[in-house]
Amino acid sequence: MKNAFKLFGSGSFILLCFLLSGSELRAAEKSPISVKAEVDSAFITIGDPVDYTVTVKRNPDVEILSSITAPPSDIFKIKKIDEFRRDEDGQIVSGRKIALTSFRLGDFILDPVKIRYRVAGGEEKTITTNPLYITVQSVAGGEEQTDIRGVKTVLPIPSKFVTWLILTIVFAALVVGAIAFYLHWKNRPIIEAAPERLLTPEEEALQALTRLFESELLKQGKIKAYYLTLSEILRIYFEKHYGILAVESTTYEITRDLKQKSLTPALRAKIQEVLEASDLAKFAKWKPEPAEIIQLNKKSKEIVEEAGRESERRETEVVREL
Repeated sequence: MKNAFKLFGSGSFILLCFLLSGSELRAAEKSPISVKAEVDSAFITIGDPVDYTVTVKRNPDVEILSSITAPPSDIFKIKKIDEFRRDEDGQIVSGRKIALTSFRLGDFILDPVKIRYRVAGGEEKTITTNPLYITVQSVAGGEEQTDIRGVKTVLPIPSKFVTWLILTIVFAALVVGAIAFYLHWKNRPIIEAAPERLLTPEEEALQALTRLFESELLKQGKIKAYYLTLSEILRIYFEKHYGILAVESTTYEITRDLKQKSLTPALRAKIQEVLEASDLAKFAKWKPEPAEIIQLNKKSKEIVEEAGRESERRETEVVREL
């Protein structure tokens, strides 16, 4: 009897699995179209490329009525768009592969793409892809922290007497320390602290450039990280000194905005040269020679120094006119 029950149970289970799989196959066969959106990496460094692909898989009798839209250009810059189409198991697979990049830090959502379609002889319908999430990080955002120290175990206390003795000694030490601190604080000489002088934008930028020049990035072969830092230092300085949006702007946008400022042609040319060279090192895998690195470092400092002198000269002229 038990054997018969086991046989019946296993046979029922196999039959149930067969029916379920058959129903799933029929459900899959009922869908004439499917869409999918994907990226090759959800975490990228600022300026690095990421491939965004939208794939449509459909039966031959399905007509696509809309195109695949690209992400918003205010967040992502489109570098390349490739259309693809192929036959796969009696179905048509088509879509777009879009190479994107971003110069804005943060977490962003690629909105779902709506595809309008119509099966032959049917009415128009819509199918939507899944949303995607991309995090744009700075160059130093992904560095691994290695300074992790082990936790020491707690020493067992042998008896209550030793516990009370230790607590008494600790309490006495705290009281003596508090009294000594109070007497020292009461009898301390009163010295007026000199007001801390705030650094000018020029001093901040020159100090940051000096730290970069003395760093180990070039010795370690981290050319991209070196020129990304150099570019960020100058862009931060331009925002503070000229009052323009420079950190998240392209080199073209910065030079365009600086045309409205009273810069000498020589200074404007130096700014454009250093920023364009930094872009080449960051995004075009350009490796400058040592002599070129020295010249770019020199011109970076000259940009800050000359901009500061021009500002002082204009202030002096305004005072004289008054």
